[in-house]
Amino acid sequence: MTGASGKKKPFDPNLPRRFFSAMVLIPIGLFAVWQGGIYLALLALCAAGGMAFEWSRMIRTDLPRFLIFSAMLANAVFLIDPRWALMCLSACGVLAMAIEMRKGANTPVLLGVLYTGGIPLAMQALRAAPEAGQLLAIGILVITWASDTFAYFVGRYFKGPLLAPQDSPNKTWSGAIGGLLGSIIIAGLYAGLFAIPVIAWMLAGFVISLSAQIGDLFESQIKRRHGIKDTSGFLPGHGGLMDRLDGLGMACFIIFLLSVIIPNLGLALSG
Repeated sequence: MTGASGKKKPFDPNLPRRFFSAMVLIPIGLFAVWQGGIYLALLALCAAGGMAFEWSRMIRTDLPRFLIFSAMLANAVFLIDPRWALMCLSACGVLAMAIEMRKGANTPVLLGVLYTGGIPLAMQALRAAPEAGQLLAIGILVITWASDTFAYFVGRYFKGPLLAPQDSPNKTWSGAIGGLLGSIIIAGLYAGLFAIPVIAWMLAGFVISLSAQIGDLFESQIKRRHGIKDTSGFLPGHGGLMDRLDGLGMACFIIFLLSVIIPNLGLALSG
């Protein structure tokens, strides 16, 4: 999600690159999530490994291989048994914490294991849900992209007060509100297209957009703390994988938690 301060030019020179990157990434993401299974697992492995590499590069850890291996292992194990995947991620996190404590450092590696491994793992878990897993996973993708798009253009057009000037000087309140409203509208249209409960999906759209924006701000704060703008230059116009997946990952994580807390959430969204 990107807004604009009053000093910004109306045209973003990164917009063409963002557009062409999106035209490549969107079909890949939709295909993998729609098919699920090995296709989504392979995409999750790539995402986990790439994000873990970016995290290790960002925090300048001397344990990059451990971080990358942990994130990818948990997502690979998911195909065997989802419960083992969660146990594997937890065990790697505990080991990371033990290593960090032994070195007398804080726990950026622990957070990195849970963050870079947990984000793609949450998407796999949502897609594997017996009730409306496919529609739910695709819906989260579409609504998160809508939130990001509406926030970007509304923020650049209306500008106004900054949302979090210390952590992300380009995000505005107008962009945040535009992202929320746009997501609610797109969620309603998505539900109407598949003849599933519209009101339930509009509420879900609000939660997904809010979660995505929180995830975006969370990553912005981490990057600001480590003195970097983009986690890498892997995606032209977007930065790195973490820069592109921060909002989507948080949305997946929050919806997954809600599905655990509310056992009938899948049924409510599938009608």
